[in-house]
Amino acid sequence: AIATYNFEKGPHRGDAMIGTEINREDDSWFSGKQYDFAILDPDYMWPDAGVGEAEAYGNGGGYTLVSYFGKVNYNYADRYLLSLTLRYDGSSRFGKNNRYGMFPSVSAGWRINEEKFMRDINWIDNLKIRASWGQTGNQEISNIARYTLFESNYGEANFGGQSYGTSYDIAGTNGGQQLPSGYKRNQLGNDDLKWETTTQTNLGLDFGFFRNALYGSFEWYYKKTKDILVFMPGIGVMGEGSSQWINAGEMLNKGIEFNIGYRGEVGKLSYDVTGNFGTYRNEVTKIPETLAANGTFGGNGVKSVIGHPMGAQVGYIYDGVFKSQAEIDNHATQNGAGLGRIRWKDLNNDGVINEADQDWIYSPVPDFTWGLNIYLQYRDFDLTMFWQGVQGVDVISDLKKETDLWSGLNITNLNKGRRLLDAWSPQNPGSNIPAVSTMDNNNEKRVSTYFVENGSYAKLRTIQLGYNFPKSICDKIHLSRLRMYLSAQNLLTIKSKNFTGVDPENANFGYPIPLNITFGLNVSF
Repeated sequence: AIATYNFEKGPHRGDAMIGTEINREDDSWFSGKQYDFAILDPDYMWPDAGVGEAEAYGNGGGYTLVSYFGKVNYNYADRYLLSLTLRYDGSSRFGKNNRYGMFPSVSAGWRINEEKFMRDINWIDNLKIRASWGQTGNQEISNIARYTLFESNYGEANFGGQSYGTSYDIAGTNGGQQLPSGYKRNQLGNDDLKWETTTQTNLGLDFGFFRNALYGSFEWYYKKTKDILVFMPGIGVMGEGSSQWINAGEMLNKGIEFNIGYRGEVGKLSYDVTGNFGTYRNEVTKIPETLAANGTFGGNGVKSVIGHPMGAQVGYIYDGVFKSQAEIDNHATQNGAGLGRIRWKDLNNDGVINEADQDWIYSPVPDFTWGLNIYLQYRDFDLTMFWQGVQGVDVISDLKKETDLWSGLNITNLNKGRRLLDAWSPQNPGSNIPAVSTMDNNNEKRVSTYFVENGSYAKLRTIQLGYNFPKSICDKIHLSRLRMYLSAQNLLTIKSKNFTGVDPENANFGYPIPLNITFGLNVSF
């Protein structure tokens, strides 16, 4: 339900809105399985056709979200702009002590070019300063996150599952009667669970100069998230089922976004070129020590991720391969060392390669991202291009475990990578690809800089050439408009020469983004 009110008096204009919304979601899930089919043909493998053991499964769930909201907009002479918003949201997913959350926001704008002292500056068409502050909430957790959960479980040993259960032959009948079932705890409840809250501040500038031939915007943002919703694994001394949903941790994101464009005409050629540039920095500023230690937010369970981006990883430093016995003898003690094997750096110089010789090696945050749109029109021809890129970003190429290590993936009869043909051997002593081996005694699959690569790229996302047939031709064939075009998506990728995979945008899977070429006609009658 929504109610609105509008008003206008002289230079004053505004509107107000209040409303409420209720959402309810109910989910159900069922499945079953049966064994021992006489005919192993999918067309006949219905549950009734099996004669072996059968099991049925099913569950249901849901949640309710109720929201109350209001908004007020005010405009004075198209010069001063103000907007206020307030939300009050309640979710059944949270504990009874903190079910509702209040989320306000405010934004303001000042059109400087509308001021009297700016009206004589005729080359400024648009100049606006804006600022905003607001909070938003997140409730994306399990529908039953707030409850303590218990489960009766008879076990499924006959299906190859667990051999344990919650039933017990307390009468000592050795299975001669139906056994009663107890319960095991799966999760601890939390009545204090509450909304995850993000507070964001934005400062921006919009501009248009020289009859809006030069236009663009600049924005700075600062976003802090607190009371992050996480599933805290329990520790052994707390007993079975001691894991629990909690509010824990804080995270910071900040960055800038800059857009600029220029449009005009040169003779019969018109053009419009726009570009954008953006940066963001991410930092985990606070999490419980248990989560910091187990690597939930990053750090691989080796180092605390606090002060680093979410998802940052710790690992060993690749230092080439051993190419002589002298190199092995003069290196720190390393289990698995041998000719052609990867050499790891002894970072703390204690003469032993162990967990202490790990450091931060991977960050998912790029230096910057960018985009470029180009539109050209000459007479009846038009050309559009969209370029997009990411610069200074790390990728971890798990594909190298297949292309560079014979024992990298434990899958029978798996095809190997062509790079293995250049692996180190006495006949190929200059290579830094580990020697071919069916064993991985050196644990070369460990997280290390060997798999971290430069994922920077520039892509021609879209290019299209079009032609609009002259009106004289359209009239002859009784059409109001006829246009044909040829377009391509993902036509060109420019990447680092040191990147060994197929596509840095999709490094782990190794599949390139497909090239699409389209020819089409637009017809209007």
